[in-house]
Amino acid sequence: MDDYLENKLIITAEDGNKVLINVLDIIDSYTYNKTFMIYTFANENKSVFASILNEDSASYSLDTIINQEEIDYINAEINRVCSELAEAN
Repeated sequence: MDDYLENKLIITAEDGNKVLINVLDIIDSYTYNKTFMIYTFANENKSVFASILNEDSASYSLDTIINQEEIDYINAEINRVCSELAEAN
């Protein structure tokens, strides 16, 4: 999977530590009126994560997905992204 992880982003965690992530996909959902980001942590590419991507005039933030319908939706999207990466490999 590493060859396809070219979109890197540094995020600041709540504790102030900076973390490097690999952005796999950004999905705009008109159904939920939200933007979701699918990513891995740079030091561990085996687990795939997703968060709600929020944008304001000065910065971006990530929020936890807590709505079950959104979780089901994003899990399907994670499976799609992982399948595409596996096929490309």
